[in-house]
Order: sequence, then structure tokens, then C-alpha cells
Amino acid sequence: KAGKKRRAAVNGASDAGGEAFVVRALAKGLAMLGLFDAVHREWTLDEMVAELDLPRMTGYRMARTLQAAGYLVTDPQSGRYRLGPALLASTYLSEGYAELVTIARPYLESLVDETGESATVAVDVDGVAVCVDMVDSPRPHKREVAVGRVIGDTANAHGKIYAAFMSEADRERLLDAPHEKVTPRTITDPEAVAAELDRVRDEGVAFDIEERNLGTCAVAAPVRDQMGSVIGSVGVVVPTGRFGPDDREKCVSAVKTAAAALSGFLGYAEAEPRAV
Repeated sequence: KAGKKRRAAVNGASDAGGEAFVVRALAKGLAMLGLFDAVHREWTLDEMVAELDLPRMTGYRMARTLQAAGYLVTDPQSGRYRLGPALLASTYLSEGYAELVTIARPYLESLVDETGESATVAVDVDGVAVCVDMVDSPRPHKREVAVGRVIGDTANAHGKIYAAFMSEADRERLLDAPHEKVTPRTITDPEAVAAELDRVRDEGVAFDIEERNLGTCAVAAPVRDQMGSVIGSVGVVVPTGRFGPDDREKCVSAVKTAAAALSGFLGYAEAEPRAV
């Protein structure tokens, strides 16, 4: 049914009386972007043209145009397409996340002061974790995350937070999907991924120990609203050489404290607001 709706949108069948004003090429491009969601985060070109019932060359030109504008990016190894920073940055601003960025900024600055490492905040945009703000470490050797970047997978600390607290149905779909071996340390076995997500849910903290990038580690903790729903996460990203046992303990304590304080400011009953 979803495929039929997508093909109908491409063909203009869903237009309600304004067909003369519809730009068909634009409609096709928007339909291609509409393929991406929490379950279908990556597509090959062949999969997209089949789903939209498009000629392959037409689909190729559309995908390359969207890629040139920053709305799609391709994985350099697999060649699969995923949403790009131009679309995601616009999405989180249009959906009111800019207010959370403003509120979270002092907590990120406090994290940098306490740990000496770069601090990040991420939110859920249509089922995908996206970095919406970062405060740089003052140290010369540091790790950075681009604002607007998709960081929502189980090889990333922020992504693990969202996966751990998503609905059971969404979690099952996530676990059933293949997990790419990004580095030698990436967890890909479904049972191991499930166990890791259970640990994250129980302990309230997620780790990325060189699972996304060799030489980089990260810690993240959930941010909740007044209803207790996880609406974001805060964390730090650290060079592996500065992530020994003592460093790790310090980062975990600082990140969990910042997440709890921000949650308290947002009205979460189990966390006390803290002045920053």
C-alpha cells in the first residue's frame, strides 16, 4: 500500500484540483525524499526507482540533483543513499527544536568545562537521531560532529539512546535490519545489539567505543520532557587516547548529571533543575 501511495504521489494522483500548478519534477523529488523514514534509513538507487516506478535514468538524475543540494548523501563504501544535512538541519528548526538548542547550550558549555571534551546534543527527527548543536573542546586535539549530521544508528552513543527507548515494535524492526560493520569494533550481531540496548536502558548511559570511527569514543545520556518521554540526548565525543578508565568515569558522571539537570529544567519530575 505504501508503494502505491508513493507512486500515486509521483504521478500526481493525490493532487486535489491543483494539477495545473504542480511541478511534476519537484513532486518526484519530494516523493524520493519521502521514502526515508525510521525503518528505511538507506536506499539503493535501484530500490528507489522500483518503489517510485521511475525510469532508472530519471531516478539517477533526481538522486544526483538532491545529493548536489545536500538533501541526500551516499555511503562511500556501499553507495546507498541516506538523508543529508541540508534537509535534516531544516527539519529540526521547522519543528521547534531550535528552542531546545537554546535551552541546552549552557549545559553543553558546562560539560565542556567539566570534561574538557566536545559536547553534543541530539534530537529525534522522524525517527532518526540528528546532532543539533555542539560546543567545541578547547583542546588542540579534539573530535567534532557536524550540526545537522545524522547520528542515529546503533554504532553511535546518541543512536543507542534512541534505539534503547523506542517502542518495542520499532526496536524489533531495527534489530531485524542488517547492521553494517563500520569498524572492527562495531556490534552487528542482533543478540549482542539487543543486549547492549537493554544495558543502555537499565543504566541510562550509552557508549561508542570506536564503533563508528576508529580513534573516537563517545558517551550519551537521555533527556526527558515533563511526561518522561525521551526527546533528546546529550553527550561528549572524545579521542580514544583520552578515554582511559578514569576519563570514562568522569565523562559518564558529567554526562548523566547534565542530562538529568536539563531534564529537570524541562519539567521531568525525577530530576531536579540545576542552575548552570
